[in-house]
Amino acid sequence: MLFRGSLNADGMIGWLVKYLLPELKIISILIMDNAPIHRKNVIRDLVESAGHKVLFLPKYSPDLNDIEHDFSALKRARMYAPVGTSLDEVIRDYCAI
Repeated sequence: MLFRGSLNADGMIGWLVKYLLPELKIISILIMDNAPIHRKNVIRDLVESAGHKVLFLPKYSPDLNDIEHDFSALKRARMYAPVGTSLDEVIRDYCAI
């Protein structure tokens, strides 16, 4: 499905009903994040009525995202870097560790 602009909840549900669910030939599990366009109750009802399951991921947690640990370390390194140190230098020094 191609479209211009952003996707909203109605567009998401339309895509699910018109394109995705009809193509699922075996019982499937849909894994979805917590984007605002993913209306949990509506999607769960549609997916389960088609014989499938839906699993919503937990709300975003930086502890479950490895890159957040690097961002935290980079912020700390930048905070303690000498005045005038460029961000590029901070990143280069961090990556050299």
